[in-house]
Parts: sequence; C-alpha cells; structure tokens
Amino acid sequence: MSHLQRLGDLWLGLDPAQRIRLRQTSLASALMVVSIIVLHYAVRIGGGEQGLLLWGWTAVSLGGMAAVFAAIRSGWSLRFRDPSLTSLQIAFAITAAAIGYAQAGPLRGAVFPVLTLILMFGMFQLRARNAYALSLFALGLFGAVMAVMALRQPERYPPAVEVGHFLMLACMLPAVATLTARLSRIRRRLREQREELGRALAQLQAIATRDELTGLPNRRQMQALMDQELLRSLRHHHDFCIALVDLDHFKRINDVHGHAAGDAVLCAFAQAGQAALRATDVLARWGGEEFLVLLPDTAMPPAVGGMERLRHHTAALDIAFGGSRLAVTVSIGLTGHRRGETLAQTLERADRLLYQAKAQGRNCISND
Repeated sequence: MSHLQRLGDLWLGLDPAQRIRLRQTSLASALMVVSIIVLHYAVRIGGGEQGLLLWGWTAVSLGGMAAVFAAIRSGWSLRFRDPSLTSLQIAFAITAAAIGYAQAGPLRGAVFPVLTLILMFGMFQLRARNAYALSLFALGLFGAVMAVMALRQPERYPPAVEVGHFLMLACMLPAVATLTARLSRIRRRLREQREELGRALAQLQAIATRDELTGLPNRRQMQALMDQELLRSLRHHHDFCIALVDLDHFKRINDVHGHAAGDAVLCAFAQAGQAALRATDVLARWGGEEFLVLLPDTAMPPAVGGMERLRHHTAALDIAFGGSRLAVTVSIGLTGHRRGETLAQTLERADRLLYQAKAQGRNCISND
C-alpha cells in the first residue's frame, strides 16, 4: 500500500458510504477555501475593511466546515436521517456567502456563482421540500443583507443595483430549487423501481429454487447442492450420503380424500422431515411424492440413524383434513457416494434401494 493510499484511508476512512460523504465534504471545504481567498482579494481591491469582521468570518467559515467534516468522519452524524448533513452544510455555506456579500463591495457579484454551486451540491441529496426551504432561506437572507447594506452604505451598495441583484436571485433560486426537486422525484422513482426489481428478482429466485407447495428446495436447486457437495468431497476427501424417500400409498390418499388432502400430507411431511434432520442436512422435493435427502460429510452408520429419525417422525404424523385423520409412512433408499462414480450412478443406486424398501413391505429403510 502506497503512502498516498494510506493517507487517503486515514482522511476518508474505510467504509465506502462514509468515503463518499467525506469526499463531498472535502470538495465543499475546498470550495469554501477558494471563496475565502476570492473574498479577501475582493475586499483588498475594493477598498473594504480588512479588520476583525473579515478575519472573524474567515475563522468561522473554516471552523464550521472543519466541524462538519469531524462530525461525519467520527461517525457522529450517523444518528441523523442524512449522515452527510447536507442541509446543514448548505445552510451554513449560504449564511457565510451572505456575510461575504456584505464585505465584497464592488466584486460582490462573484458571490452569485458561488451561491449556485452551493445549491448544486444538494441536487443529488436533498428532498424537494428541503430544496425549496433552503432556496427560500437564501433569498430571504440575501434580501435582508442587500437591504441593510443599501441603507448603510448606499455609495458602495446602490439601492437600484441591489434591487436588480435581488430580482436576479428571485429568478435564479426558484429555478435551482425546481431542478433539485425534479432530481429528487427521479431519485425516488429510481429507488422504488430498484426495490420493485429486487422483490421481483427475489420472487424469481424463490420460484427457480423452491418448491411452491412445500417450500423445500426443488429438483434444480438440489442438483446444484449435490454438485457442490461432490466437489467438496473430491477436494477434502470426506463422505456424503444420499437418500430417496417415497411416501407410501400416496396415490391412495389422493384417490380417496382428494388432491387437497395429498397436498396437506406433502406439506406436513416437509415440516416433519426438516424437524427430524440435522441443520446441515438438506431435504428437497424431487418430484411428486418423492423426496431426496442430502447428508453432507456423513458416513453410512450416522446416515442410517438420521433416516430412522425421519421414518419415525413421519409415522408419528396425525394429519387432520376435512374431518378425517390421515397417517403416512415412508420408504427410504439410502446409499453413500463412492469414490470415482458420478452423481447419476449414486442416484441410480439409491433408486434401486428405494424399490427394495418398497418390496420389503414399505415403511422401512434399504441401504447398502
């Protein structure tokens, strides 16, 4: 890391959001320094008073910006809705500009571009209400300063010229505020669109990876999880097991009680299965009444124990539906993945073992 980068991290911190706020405040502070230099030049060539008022204004202006920077850099400003303190910075800068206008004399017109820049700093941060309020504040404050200076020093601040300046501000400031309000509405619409897009993407992700009825991972998602587990197994040389689970006589439930009853049984089994398995195990709906269990980092004896828990939890289900009590059992084909074989071969073996469990009378586990 270079010395310049370390200095930048020290000045702006490491948090990305804070760095953006501090960059903006640093730029505003640099603008304040330039404005101070210009004002001192204007006072010098205009024959103004370079006394306590000017230097006091200089100290307050620099101190105010330093205080804002410190509030943001320390994290103190995070307690507010706008951690950048944008409205406070703009109000302070407007006040400093108005006082500078009263001292600038013949070159006081240079304050107007600075005032425009000050308001432009808030274009991408301020809400419409705040933009209008700050513009009204600027117009009222400058109007008051112009009136006072025209009354106290009419030779340096001719009333006719000050009226012209005020009318110019009266046209300029509402225009800037209106533009800021438009940008605020555009930002709000973009934010709402991003949120809607995020919700839509989340729904699409859920549709793509979750079974709509049971909420379990679907076949596509389980295939991806098994592929990942196979890669982990090859890399770290650990075992994993796969179990195919079939609800016994599920077609009879659909035929006798209807498909709604079948759906209730599938959902009840999904809940019971997740409760019976370990947190690291994954239960997915493989298709119809068939489910698949992935047991990561698991050898055969512990895997058999886990499937026995699943079988007992399922057999203990007492599902109420339409005045009837429904019971269900499962047949399970359990196998461990073997070195050098594909997932398709492991699944094919689990499928054969599942048919063995059914042939043995169902409600049992067949494993190799």
